[in-house]
Amino acid sequence: MLKDLLKQAREQIGYLDSVLIMAYVLDRSKISIMVAQDNETLTASEAERFMTYVQQRAAGKPIAYILGKCEFMGLEFEVNSHTLIPRPDTETVVEAALNVIEQKSIKTVLDICTGSGCIAVSLAVHCSSPIDITASDISLEALKTAKENAYKHGATITFEQSDLFTNIDPSKYDLIIANPPYIPHDEINALPCSVKGYEPHRALDGGADGLDFYREIIQESTGTLVFEIGYNQAKAVKNILLQHSFINIQIINDLAGHNRAVIACKDL
Repeated sequence: MLKDLLKQAREQIGYLDSVLIMAYVLDRSKISIMVAQDNETLTASEAERFMTYVQQRAAGKPIAYILGKCEFMGLEFEVNSHTLIPRPDTETVVEAALNVIEQKSIKTVLDICTGSGCIAVSLAVHCSSPIDITASDISLEALKTAKENAYKHGATITFEQSDLFTNIDPSKYDLIIANPPYIPHDEINALPCSVKGYEPHRALDGGADGLDFYREIIQESTGTLVFEIGYNQAKAVKNILLQHSFINIQIINDLAGHNRAVIACKDL
């Protein structure tokens, strides 16, 4: 019985995740699972799939990777093992960029380390004025996912495979936005199993102090920058910006009160 399987799963992974997985297996809405009749049944193959996913979730696999999707900025994004799972904290960065685009009448934007494309697509969908957006990543697999997400939401975005600025001229863009890898290398193993065991390490590892990508992006960039940063990196990133003649540096907190976004522009 459906209700019996849900009860069994709830004891391992909680009610909400159990409902989400059941809805995914049966291709039904979450609400329809929550109000299912006591006599509803699953086929043997459906029950097996459901319990397989429950076991994966109990072992630490993120629910977004099981479902292959997650919500960000009110939009649904495809995610997989080649992309980080978009976090609500990153919405603070997107909202900061949208404000900058409006205030400065930005026309061209580059999203570096785009991953699932959640930042670039969200900017394209939510921006109140037309902008030309390019999104880049070193991973061809991530770019494939980003392209699918752009198509899904009708976002017109140019995609480039590039190791930061290897194939891209940063001077062509009014605004560069990035959520780069920023976890210090030696801290990767201390991350929760759900992160270190499933999310791509290349999208997490920011070098010895977590700042390698900021240094390279800042050194090569002109115009305006918007970064996501770790909660304890604001001072270090600000110092790098100052060393390269960036001014009007703003630090923006996320909803939890942690430093999350940095905005700066070049003093030319």
